Amino acid sequence: MADWTSLLNGLNGTVLGSFGREVAYLPQTGSQAAIRGIFENTREAQENVPGVYAVLFVRLADFAQQPARGDEVLVDGVTYKVFDVEADTSGAVVLRLRQV
Repeated sequence: MADWTSLLNGLNGTVLGSFGREVAYLPQTGSQAAIRGIFENTREAQENVPGVYAVLFVRLADFAQQPARGDEVLVDGVTYKVFDVEADTSGAVVLRLRQV
């Protein structure tokens, strides 16, 4: 039987390879990096996350260091600040972003 986590991680890579685009990740410490992600410009507010925000779906394996609150992402010339990092057990990460 295949390892479920490895299978999901491979699927995440395939999805990002097909539908993702390159964005610049600007950590508070360390060097800027080009990563591949699926960017959704606006999301409706939720009870636990008020306001309108953008979302970036990425793989944790693509980062030299863990993404963190306060890091920034540059997408199509627009800078966004990471205000929430939600990782799952398959190695996928959802970054919630607010435009700077």
